[in-house]
Amino acid sequence: MYKTKTNSELGNSVPYLMIVIGALIIASNHVLARYLDGSIPPLGLVFWRMIVAAIFLAPVTMLGLLKNRHLILQHWKLFFLMGALFVPLGNGLIYVAYLHTTAINGGVVSASQPAITVLLTWLLFRERINWRQCIGIFAAGIGVLWIITKGEPSALLLMNFNFGDLTMFTAVVFGALYNVLIRNVPKQIRVNELLVLVLFSGSLITLPLYALETIYYTPVKVSLGTIFPILWVGIAVTAIAVGMISFSIRKVGANKASISNYMRALFTALLAVFILGETFENFHVYAIILILGGVFLMTRGTVVKSEFLIKRQRDF
Repeated sequence: MYKTKTNSELGNSVPYLMIVIGALIIASNHVLARYLDGSIPPLGLVFWRMIVAAIFLAPVTMLGLLKNRHLILQHWKLFFLMGALFVPLGNGLIYVAYLHTTAINGGVVSASQPAITVLLTWLLFRERINWRQCIGIFAAGIGVLWIITKGEPSALLLMNFNFGDLTMFTAVVFGALYNVLIRNVPKQIRVNELLVLVLFSGSLITLPLYALETIYYTPVKVSLGTIFPILWVGIAVTAIAVGMISFSIRKVGANKASISNYMRALFTALLAVFILGETFENFHVYAIILILGGVFLMTRGTVVKSEFLIKRQRDF
């Protein structure tokens, strides 16, 4: 006899299904950025991505934003700072990085973000971390260096680093700092409302940079080859996938939902190999073990007070 699943069992599996789908969609952002290879200029791509996502989310957040308008005006500096970190400094640098590095490298380096978030939380707010988290942060850092030096520690002495990997790591640090600042957002403002505020403020900050890129570098050409990728990263990646991960964290907790980091790195590597034809090297294996092992230790350590807040908005 076959047992039919109860509604409760099906409901319990939904967050994990969303984690898998969300991680796959976010991984596609990394692969697509590398596939485009600059055919859409980086600032143009990030600007229109955020505008599309904000417009897509606006109808379901408008009432909440109007209700909290006085609170939003009171904290406008915080939202503009978070917008700068999330849009041009975080995601914008990701697209710059993929002009100079592979999707596999970028996916692995970006998986270190939770460990960097905990490190920044300790540095800025002195929230305690235990020995497991310390080891996890150290291991993730070594893993990032392993990618940047392509498994050749001697490159540290020669200062022979991959510019794209360094840019990706810089973007990850800015993204982690964005996560840390979420703790300062008033609790009355919901996750999707915060995202719209960040997207609009970040787009305003990016606009003059995008204008300079259009004038002095190259404009975004209007064609199916540009419209579809922008719609995908705007709606699927920014609005839907981030929402799926946020929903899952609310349901199962940040520790269990942290599996999305592992899956994103894995999906990015698989998609890069099968779609882009990239080569999976031995140093990638060691870096993945170090970074994901470090993130595992970090998320299984003592829960810090802001655990939910610092992990409810992940990458990109």
